[in-house]
Amino acid sequence: MLPFEDRYSRQRRLVEVGPEGQRRLEQTALMLAAHADADIEREYLARAGVTQLGLAADGTAPEFPWSHHFRFGAPLSVARGAWCALSRIRAALGREPG
Repeated sequence: MLPFEDRYSRQRRLVEVGPEGQRRLEQTALMLAAHADADIEREYLARAGVTQLGLAADGTAPEFPWSHHFRFGAPLSVARGAWCALSRIRAALGREPG
């Protein structure tokens, strides 16, 4: 198989992820808080390779610090869902939240 033939070959090439990080993502089990943008968060995590995802009825989503920059709801939902997913990916890889 050529290095670009599988779904995760590009992110494995990132210094922040690498082959070991991709394995960590694939082995990570996450329970997501039920919030308005949880479906978007779940989609981003699944596309990153996280296969064990659940939705908890309780809990709250992390506060999205850039909400005030968004004028419309749909772009805000996508940004907030992506930000939540990225925060979880960074935590799974042992990176500082950012």
